[in-house]
Amino acid sequence: MRAKYIFSSKFTQKFRKPPYTNQHKVKFQKLAKEVISQSDIVLEILDSRFIDKTRNRELEQEVKSSGKKLIFILNKADLIDINDLKFNKDLNELKPYVLFSSKNKIGRKRLREIINIEASRIKFPKARVGLIGYPNTGKSSIINVLSGGKKTRTSSQAGFTTSIQKIRFNNKVIILDSPGVIPNREETSIDAEDVKEQSEMGAKNLEKVKNPDIVVHMLMRENPGVFDNFYKTESDGDSEILIENLGKKWKILKKRGIVDTDKTARKILKDWQSGKFRKT
Repeated sequence: MRAKYIFSSKFTQKFRKPPYTNQHKVKFQKLAKEVISQSDIVLEILDSRFIDKTRNRELEQEVKSSGKKLIFILNKADLIDINDLKFNKDLNELKPYVLFSSKNKIGRKRLREIINIEASRIKFPKARVGLIGYPNTGKSSIINVLSGGKKTRTSSQAGFTTSIQKIRFNNKVIILDSPGVIPNREETSIDAEDVKEQSEMGAKNLEKVKNPDIVVHMLMRENPGVFDNFYKTESDGDSEILIENLGKKWKILKKRGIVDTDKTARKILKDWQSGKFRKT
């Protein structure tokens, strides 16, 4: 017998503390696991630009251990060259998966079909479909597309969803949306590569990114020419020159006309996280 789940304001109030307190990491992890526990089908939302990097294997194991159906959603497909996906080795482990774009409505019909097919196999009157994923992978945007309207608020800022949300998909399906969760190992890591990846994907809020100029440097190294092409500038792959040029262009200056490196780098990262760059 499936446990009854109550979505009263009294129940959810204890989870509505500010998302940037020391307690939110544990709360969010528990919320995500609660969504898995109460769901019959689980959708893991991945960023199609960073498929392997946005997989939360801790939660995937939770889904498999509970015997639930796991479906992978490769979101933000409009930001990649879809033809290149066939060469992506990460897809071998992702079955079934749906290529999706909230912006261009790619995969909308396919996802609806899969949800309805899997829901028809559930013995309960209403099937519950839970959404999990890293922060900023677009879970709320997918819900809005599926539900035919803006049922949930969206933001490119990590940590925007802070409590479980219940949304009606149709008469037989209820969607449960959980806050984005970073695996415990990565959440507490101070390794430069982990910090870069979290910033790159938008999983870490910009206000919490230390040394954003270093993150910009690492992104430029992995994506040669992309930043210069996007900003129409010439830095020859040198992040210091890029930040200096853009800081002057945007007038992000300190006293005596000195470029504010920190604020300029954060603005560059914000552009990256917001999906303005196309992954090449």
